[in-house]
Order: sequence, then C-alpha cells, then structure tokens
Amino acid sequence: MVRHLVAILLCALPLAAQEPLRLSLEEAQEIALANNLGLRSTQLGVRIQEQSVAVENARFGRSLDLSLSRESNRSPSFSSLEKVATLSSTVLSTGLGLSQQLKTGGRLGLQFSNQRNSSNAAFNLIDPIYSSGLNLSFTQPLLQGRGRISRIGVDFARVGVEQSQVQNEGRARQLRAEVGQAYWNLLFARENLRVKEQFREGARRVLETVRVRAAMGVDSKSSILQAEVEVARREEEVVAAEGTVAQTEDALCSLLNLGQRPAGLEPTAAPELAPFTGNLDQGMALALARDPEYRQLQLELKNLELQLALARDQVRPAVNLNAAAGLKGLGGSYGDDLEVLRDLDARSWQGSLSLQVPLGQSPADQQLGQRRLEKERRTLDLANQRQLLEQQVRQRFRQLGIDRRRAEVAQLAEGLAGQNVAEEEERLKLGLSTARLVLDAQDDLAQARASRLRAAVDYNQSLIEWQRLTGE
Repeated sequence: MVRHLVAILLCALPLAAQEPLRLSLEEAQEIALANNLGLRSTQLGVRIQEQSVAVENARFGRSLDLSLSRESNRSPSFSSLEKVATLSSTVLSTGLGLSQQLKTGGRLGLQFSNQRNSSNAAFNLIDPIYSSGLNLSFTQPLLQGRGRISRIGVDFARVGVEQSQVQNEGRARQLRAEVGQAYWNLLFARENLRVKEQFREGARRVLETVRVRAAMGVDSKSSILQAEVEVARREEEVVAAEGTVAQTEDALCSLLNLGQRPAGLEPTAAPELAPFTGNLDQGMALALARDPEYRQLQLELKNLELQLALARDQVRPAVNLNAAAGLKGLGGSYGDDLEVLRDLDARSWQGSLSLQVPLGQSPADQQLGQRRLEKERRTLDLANQRQLLEQQVRQRFRQLGIDRRRAEVAQLAEGLAGQNVAEEEERLKLGLSTARLVLDAQDDLAQARASRLRAAVDYNQSLIEWQRLTGE
C-alpha cells in the first residue's frame, strides 16, 4: 500500500511543484529506498556475488573437446625401399573428448581419436592405414586437494553472497534511520517555527495593549519601548527558525533524491509519544542476530576458517593416483579399424602413484601460521563488537525511558506555563501587571513548549535508533 502511495506522490510532483509535499514517515522512507543510488549499487553487488557462485559451480561441469587436423609432407627419398624419387605422406587426424571435474577433486576423461595415414612409399602394404584409440583416464588426489577442499571456491563465493546481502540490508536499515532522523528534525523545525510565530503575535498583542494604556496615561513610554524590543527580538527568532526549516528540508530532500524539488516538505506525523513495548534482553538478542557490523564480522570469521582449511590442505603432501585404460584399432578402411577396436584385442592399461613432499619450511607452513593468527584476531574483534553492541542497546533502552519521562514532565510544565500566561495577560488588562511580566511569562511558555517538542522528537528519534540497532 505504501509503495503505491509513493508512486502516486512521485508522479504528482511535476503537477504540484509549487505546493509543499506532504509525507508520512513511512512514505518518506519508501521514497528514499526507491531512489537511493548507493542502495541500488549494493543490490547489484548481491547479484554479482550470486554470479560468482554460478561460476564456481560451473567448474564441475562437463566439457567437450573436438579437434581436426591435416598434415602433408613432401621430401626427397633417401631409401631404395621406397622406390620413389619424392616421398609424400598425408596424415588426417580427428579427436573427440569428454571430461568431467569431480567434486572429490579428481578428473575423469574419455578420449576417442582416429588417424588416416597415406604414403606413396612402396614398402607400405596397406595404404591408406586407419588407426583409432579409445582412452579412459582418471586422476584423483589422495591427500592435498582431496574431497571437500576441492569445492572450497563455492564456499568462498557463498560467503561473498551473504556478505553482500548483509551489506545491502545494513545500507537499507541505515537509510531508514537517517530518513527518520531527518524527518523528525524537520518536524521539530516546523513546529518550532509555528511556536515562534505564535509568540511573535503574542508580543504584538502586548505592544498594542501597552500603547492603549500609555495613551490613557496608565503606562509609561518605557513600557512601549520594552514591548517593541521584545517584538523585534521575537521577529529575529522567527527568521532564524525559518532558516532552520530550510536547512532541515534540504537534508531530507537530499536523502529522498527526488527528481524535481518540491516547493517544500511537510511532515504529516504529530509529535506524539508512540508506545514502546521493547524488552532489553530481547533487544540484545535481536541486535546480535541482525546487526550488520556484527554479522559482517561473523562472516569474515567464517571466511577466515575457510582460508585456514585451505592453508591446512596446502601443507599436506601431494599424493596423486593416476589410472588409464585404452583400446586400439587398425585397418585398411575405417570399418576394419572400428571392427578391430570392438574386438577388444588391442588394449592397454596404466596405473601410477605420485608423491611430492616439501623438505623443510615451505611457504604453505608460513601461510598456515598467518591464517591462525588472523582467525584469533578476528575472534577478538567479534567479541569486542558484541560488547559494544550490547552497550549501545542498553544505553538506547535507558535513553528511551529518559526521553519519555522528559516529554511527560515537559507537557505538564507547558500546561502550567500556559495558565500563567493567561493569568498575566488578564492582569495586564486590569492594570494589575506589567508588560515585562507578561512578556516574561510568554518566554517561559515558549521555552516550555519548545522543551516539550524537543523531548517528544528526541523520544521518537531514540525509537528510530532502537529500531536500527535491533531491526524491529
């Protein structure tokens, strides 16, 4: 539903460019998520890493090899047996092979080859001669590179996908929090401007009352001067508040990345105290499960464990088992050649075992020690991040309670200050008070109202920060 509203708002911008754009907090966050270029980049990063997994898996696919060659030679004859002055020969070769990289680390191959040899030498009883071969080969590492380690590239790529997903989720969560903070800053700036304008009008009313009383001879001209000074001071406060509204609008517009700048942004939310039902223990558990920085450290540790496993494998001796078996065919025609091949009379096999052991310290040994130290350091970083995260959650939970109590007390103080202003204004009309006392009472009410707004906004911003930390 919110996404549909966002689309309508964006489409309406060119038609209502001269009107302020009214936005709820949810709509502002959705617009920012839809328009943020950095978020789009991290989303593409996820797709790129997913392609890396496909690339690593493709290493275990089958491959088909096809070859075709022709070789022709002419040379003077040096043998009387050849009975020709110029010896000429032609070799036509074809080959077809199928190979498979195995997940055990080995490789299996099947190769068929055929040759046609022809020559004008007199001693060749059969010309042309066809020969064929069908060979099956198998290679398997028994120590280094055996088993799961052969698929470690896929594991690295999958960790990369998780890291890019966490980065994308973290960027989206951070963007939501930044928009929320900017939204409430703008709301406070607009509400504060409204308060300043109200009290400017209050100062003007006091000035008119003082002028009437001075004309009646009840008040002195110094009272008029005091009231005029106060009007000028409050006018200055209004101008400053208007500048703050413009600055906070710029900050929010920058995060929304709107194609066309509206005449203004107007938050529709009210500076009220939203209910908070969070639990400290549950918040800590959620933060540890969802915090992007903590999850990134966990994935970095997982990546280091894979590197450590690879380093352990590299220090093992290289022991390889090689096996091959083949059939051969020969004949004066292609059919005769294949018939001999099918008879299985001409066959061969081969088996071998190779061993390679490094003597003394090798680079692999040093790298293994390095990976162990890196894992130990990353484990300490993870524990440190856990402590920092728990501290942040605990402080934010405490701050939420403080901000809520501040807002409740400030609301009570605002009510009392409002009663005081009403009484002083009434006393001024009756000649029982002075302009200075009324203006001071109005200043107290302005301060109380600003404090109440600030406390309410601080509470809502703390709530946004709690949501950023816990992912609720």
